[in-house]
Amino acid sequence: MKIVLAGSTGFIGKEILDQCVAHNYIEQIFCLTRKPLDQSYFKGKRGHKVTEIIHDNYEEYPDSLLRRLRDEGVDGCIWALGGTGGRIDQYKSLEEAQRVGINYPIQAAEAFAKQLATALSPQLMPKKKFPFRFVFVSGWGAEQNQFRKLWIWNDSRHIKGAAEKGLFDVADNSDEVQGHKCFEVIALRPGQVIRGGDAAGTLLWEATVPSIAVDRLAMRAIKMALAGTGDEKKKILENKECLGEGWALINTLN
Repeated sequence: MKIVLAGSTGFIGKEILDQCVAHNYIEQIFCLTRKPLDQSYFKGKRGHKVTEIIHDNYEEYPDSLLRRLRDEGVDGCIWALGGTGGRIDQYKSLEEAQRVGINYPIQAAEAFAKQLATALSPQLMPKKKFPFRFVFVSGWGAEQNQFRKLWIWNDSRHIKGAAEKGLFDVADNSDEVQGHKCFEVIALRPGQVIRGGDAAGTLLWEATVPSIAVDRLAMRAIKMALAGTGDEKKKILENKECLGEGWALINTLN
């Protein structure tokens, strides 16, 4: 599989990138980034897997970029830009948070649905993936109803919910190829994303509050990009579902 990854220099995105590089079924990762990646990604026997694309405006996707990704055979995207937490004070204003959290992923999805997904075909499976899967790292408590007042993290939960709704609309309105929608969106709703590993502190935290270790979240995002949920109607994975197989280990601590 060849994927586009947005947010590769962040806490979650970097873990996803590391796991993609090590993954046997991920052939190429095209990283949309504003700043250069660590040069270590271009060294060693797996250095050929990562392609850095410096991209300054996440609301515009030039034809030249889309043609390049289409010709390369990109068949999925993991969007890990913007974080998952309840705080938006990393942004200068609410408007900026909305632009990054809502406009950016929706503009990308619209471009990829029209220009990349339509190049795929179910006849090429399983060698090639179909449909194009857009895996969106959303957040716990995302609220799609913009008129509902929330007690905590009102702005960030509405931002994530608005992004989800917009992305699902893109998928619902995407073209059909041989009777099948060519573009699919899966939203992951992790709670607090914490350091990776199976240390006792990490497992206890996951067992008591909505949270997930960053390595487990990355693993789930990649799995969804590769294989989907297995149910066309299943579009959202809550925190417990993101934990996946790791939930059995964590639940023994309760």
